[in-house]
Amino acid sequence: MIERTFRKPSAREVFEFNKIAIPSKINDGEIMNLIDKGILSYSGCTYKSSVEKIEKLEKGKIALFSSRFRVDISESNRSIKSLEGLMKIDSANVLREIDRDAPHRFTKKFLENNKVWPYTLIKKANERQEIENPSMGFYWVGGDNHIRATTWTRAVAGAEMKVMKDAGDFGAEVLDKVPYGKSLRMKVCSRDEDGIFYGPFDVFGLPMFKRGDIEQYSGWINLDHNSNDPDASYRGSKHRQRKFGGVFWSASTIFAFYNAMTFVKKLRDKEQFRINPFPIPANGESIGFIDKLRLQSLIFHRGEKGFVLDSLNKSEMDKIIGARTILRGYDSCWVHWGKMDLSYLYQPGDE
Repeated sequence: MIERTFRKPSAREVFEFNKIAIPSKINDGEIMNLIDKGILSYSGCTYKSSVEKIEKLEKGKIALFSSRFRVDISESNRSIKSLEGLMKIDSANVLREIDRDAPHRFTKKFLENNKVWPYTLIKKANERQEIENPSMGFYWVGGDNHIRATTWTRAVAGAEMKVMKDAGDFGAEVLDKVPYGKSLRMKVCSRDEDGIFYGPFDVFGLPMFKRGDIEQYSGWINLDHNSNDPDASYRGSKHRQRKFGGVFWSASTIFAFYNAMTFVKKLRDKEQFRINPFPIPANGESIGFIDKLRLQSLIFHRGEKGFVLDSLNKSEMDKIIGARTILRGYDSCWVHWGKMDLSYLYQPGDE
């Protein structure tokens, strides 16, 4: 099992983790020297080739991505906040694959009549994606016209946090003794800063329904939160110009959703959370692929002061993960919450 951390490692830490001597200079010549020695392995120039390279990457080797895969902060913000970098799982085209007479946007009636899981929508939306233009994540529009969005890496980290908490290695607290309506107040440990907590904040619109209740198919569409996690906030002019705002699901807020699921199930066994709109890596192979992006990959690009060798950021990883999901198929890459052993996501002592 490869070590994982929620904090973005430096290039130096990637070399150290893989027990490789850190190069004294970062330039074309030194990079070519490391490639010739087999220490760095060029990822190729397409997303398809990069996925195949990472899947075959051996322990102790580092994949090198060119600037073709670079997604800087401004581009990431623009792509996510404008929604251009995310796939719409409730588009009319996706809905018509479920029912040819589907409305232009989903409704509670449509989801309930067709017994549609969010898993089905994400899978069908993914089948419409192009591998050389992969999405960083996905979004849907709730019944209140507010957007709900997240990315692949945040969904992964949220699931990992849940397994870590179950092992006693991650902190969170449910502050309410019972749900208030369909909401719970939460307090969640920061994913990358020791001693920092987000909250108290509320998770709203929890899908608390008894087993067999038809509303289980529609009860997830208005999930909401008011977390103070900076990563869970939309910012920028495009967002402010919208008539209806958006809800961004960070790793900590996705984890809070899972924590609420567990809390209510223990409190009221008859009320079951039957749905989960956030994907979880399907198996050890899937999380291993993501681990290699985290700690066995570097990107070579030109910065403000010359060439830079850096670890991949979230958006760069999101696009590569999205490409693998397209190439290998959704079912090979992701599962959704259920009665399964998720211990492959984290083993005590990994950190």
